[in-house]
Amino acid sequence: MILSVVSFLLSSERVNSKTSFLNFRAGADSTGFKNPLYSGESVKLKNGVSVIFDVDPAATTTAIQIWVSVGAIDEEKNISGISHFIEHLIFKGTPARTQKQIAPEIEKLGGIINAATSKDFTYFYAVVPGSYSLKSAEILTDAVLSPLFPEEEIEKERRVILEEIKKKDDNPQSLLFDEFYSHVYLNFFRYAQRVIGTEETVSKLKRDDFLSFHKKFYTPENIFIVVAGNFDKKEMLSFLKNSFGKLKKTKTKKEKFEGWMIQKFTKLEDGNFKYSFSEPYKKTIKKDVSYAYIIMGFPAANIKSNDQYPLDVASYILGIGRASRLYKELVEETKLAYTVSVSFATHKGPGLFYVYAECSPENASAVSNNILIELTQLTFENVTAEELDRAKTLLMRDKLLQEQTPDGKAEELGFYAALGNRKIADNYIKNIKKVKPEDVKNVISKYLIFPNIPTVVITP
Repeated sequence: MILSVVSFLLSSERVNSKTSFLNFRAGADSTGFKNPLYSGESVKLKNGVSVIFDVDPAATTTAIQIWVSVGAIDEEKNISGISHFIEHLIFKGTPARTQKQIAPEIEKLGGIINAATSKDFTYFYAVVPGSYSLKSAEILTDAVLSPLFPEEEIEKERRVILEEIKKKDDNPQSLLFDEFYSHVYLNFFRYAQRVIGTEETVSKLKRDDFLSFHKKFYTPENIFIVVAGNFDKKEMLSFLKNSFGKLKKTKTKKEKFEGWMIQKFTKLEDGNFKYSFSEPYKKTIKKDVSYAYIIMGFPAANIKSNDQYPLDVASYILGIGRASRLYKELVEETKLAYTVSVSFATHKGPGLFYVYAECSPENASAVSNNILIELTQLTFENVTAEELDRAKTLLMRDKLLQEQTPDGKAEELGFYAALGNRKIADNYIKNIKKVKPEDVKNVISKYLIFPNIPTVVITP
């Protein structure tokens, strides 16, 4: 799973950084990459709050992240966007601190504080000089656990979010992804819902809604705390026990994914789902744009499936880097497209394997056809050993680059923990190395719904 894809799916202004999960301590193998062993220590507080520590005495900074396993998929239709709205309000004051004593205080310490929301989770973070780790953790914890949701701030942020919605509708990339998700997951899971909500729902949300939602979902079993960098582990754990550890243990009942399913999906024997809608779907949207924007793809494996590893490899073979199939063909050789990329977005429910391209309007049909041909070709012939090695090497390189900072380490660990599969962080490289040519062919054959691959195009 490529975490940079999250930047398209988060509704916050912050773009999700390349993050990491590798801590190398074993010997190198023939690929030149060492086998990863994480130094991160997991602790479960008595009430169910999960804590992950990754101490690095050589680091100059510390990242404190609070992940809450709640997002757009947990929202009823009439409160769509509430997770994102709460993200906007969390730093607006608590009984112990005014708004000016939260973000400004972190900044005075030389740090940054921010938050983001996605389909599956909401998270809040601070990155500070190591000497201010505990103080920053105290501020961030107070903000997340005890928000006041002041009426005046609700109205102020409502205006901000409504303006964000208008901007997203005017942004061809944002509109493209929203339309694509709304079709692919139509009436199945709440992945079809926009993280940011709609003008109708955002306009109607009240303070009581925020209080109720926060009480229901910001509970021990949904909270994952990650601290990485230069900090005193004993001191930090003591603080977390005396703050998060005092939350009342509850059990939030979440609706099973199968309860949102319609006939468009077929449940496979291994617990994954395959898109089975028999009618072709292609939507063309006319906008005041200069280029054509294309997205096409299909739902695939969830976070708990081992299919995610060959899907990641397939995405790199098809569209990551100048030597990838689609980039060589569409951008360098035929020059039909200006850019093309392929990603596999991992979710708690079905993930999404998709191809994104930009081209001149007159080339949109040719680009779409070529993408479909390349996808189909993967289903009946194995990729070459050279392609496979290149894809694996690039994947491992990217993961190495993602581990260079404490916030990168923390984000990777928190992401997988919040999605329910913390072990991925420990075993990702090992599982990527295991992928064989036939695995790539089999996994694309398993999920591709040729020729009815969902497609959305925005053109002038």
